[in-house]
Amino acid sequence: MKIISITILLLTGCGMLYSQLDFEKTLTESASITYLESKGEVYYAMDVINKECHIYNMDLTLYKTIALPVPEGYYLFDVQYISENLFNSDNLVELAYIYSKYVPTTSSYYFTYETKLINENGSVLETFPGAGHTVVHETNGHGKKYLVYEYNYSVIPYRTYTHIYGLPQSGTKSAEFAATASISSLPYPNPANHQVHIPIELPEGISSAQLMLYNLNGQKILSYPVTSSDGNLLLPTGQINPGTYLYTIQSGQWHSDSKKLVIQ
Repeated sequence: MKIISITILLLTGCGMLYSQLDFEKTLTESASITYLESKGEVYYAMDVINKECHIYNMDLTLYKTIALPVPEGYYLFDVQYISENLFNSDNLVELAYIYSKYVPTTSSYYFTYETKLINENGSVLETFPGAGHTVVHETNGHGKKYLVYEYNYSVIPYRTYTHIYGLPQSGTKSAEFAATASISSLPYPNPANHQVHIPIELPEGISSAQLMLYNLNGQKILSYPVTSSDGNLLLPTGQINPGTYLYTIQSGQWHSDSKKLVIQ
């Protein structure tokens, strides 16, 4: 009787655990959540095919659609920092978006990037040639900083430049949400053949860490040093056997979520 009672309790407990999830909707886009001063929290999604950013109310009704013009031959890569007063004070929704281009060479290939800051009406606030990643930082006593990472993969070894901009001091709460508001924190391309770009975002106060790559049996395959200035790590994969791997970024007691990487 005791065994039966324990079994019933376990089954009841499992049911309670499963009942915590309340499915709402599936979006056919890559989505995240940010904060707008005039609306509060909203969903936003990147529509790669139609080159648009869709902003949804928390009840998942459509609030705004913002066109993201992409030059011929480029592909929409990321949408960041949907906000109203992060980059200026005109109360229009603004955002940063990144597009990339595949450039073949005689022996390999590389990617080139560009980032634009735009208002919801399409007005371009700034263009950053070569920029493939941006980060907002709230400093202690020096205001908000916008770090723009420019990559030149056409040379070996590749070059990285960090362009630093000061941001307006309004819209603090929006900036807090925007600091983590980036859709594309995943490796690219995935599956990878010869090399893979891995976005590197370390918490404030952590300047260096180790990228740890594991196979599905939990065996460590490699570790690679990274810093907060890397932005986007270009990792060669030629010496790694084809297969499915998991990687995490670790520093002391902190570690990022695990992400999947497929190598062909």
